[in-house]
Amino acid sequence: MEQLFEHTLQRQLVEQKEHTSRVELQVATLTEMVSQLLIRNAAHPVQQAAGTMVNAAVVNAPVTNNIVNIHPWSSEEKLVIPASMLKSAFTENKRLIEYGHLTDEEKTDPEKAAPYVLEALVDLTKRAHADPAARNVYLNPRRADQVMVFDETSWQVRPLVEAIRSIFDSVADNIHRIIVRDDERKSLPLSVQSSAAWIPNMYEDEPEAYVANARPHMSAHLQNTHPHPHPQQLT
Repeated sequence: MEQLFEHTLQRQLVEQKEHTSRVELQVATLTEMVSQLLIRNAAHPVQQAAGTMVNAAVVNAPVTNNIVNIHPWSSEEKLVIPASMLKSAFTENKRLIEYGHLTDEEKTDPEKAAPYVLEALVDLTKRAHADPAARNVYLNPRRADQVMVFDETSWQVRPLVEAIRSIFDSVADNIHRIIVRDDERKSLPLSVQSSAAWIPNMYEDEPEAYVANARPHMSAHLQNTHPHPHPQQLT
């Protein structure tokens, strides 16, 4: 009787181990399937409606379902720079603070002012792109000379230099708007007003040169803000 009981117990233990092994295998398989699904979703964001996107989580990160209303690339709100952001840039960025200490003659000298003007254009672009809704442009992972832009309902390919020119045009337009509007300009310290006011004029004198010089900086920025996994990570 004891031998029968022991045999039965051993058989049950074996069956339990086999069941546990099957469950562990199923869990591992399911985990792998979920991981691959998250990667594919990150590589191809789901368009919920015109101008919206679900942020898919990367593997080992919390899953989020926040819908972001992306500003269309062709809209006037492609890049939004409020007066407070302009103030932050010229009071926090050491190079722009240094620009504020130059004389008016130095601020408008094409050669001496160029690095500072470029710094302002790139800095404000980065600050504006801190808002997920403004991230309507990403570096094409397959072509370093191209970007993907969100145009109303889909992502489309554009040349990188064309995108940089469009972004810098928007930055210059935003600064010009702030400077000419009394309500916005008055919210800025006089030191910021006297420095920022020159940026659009200096940029508009030689936009192609600024775009060319900004290419490595903007390429790195657009790569860093890319929400998708690297193509080599995709299966």
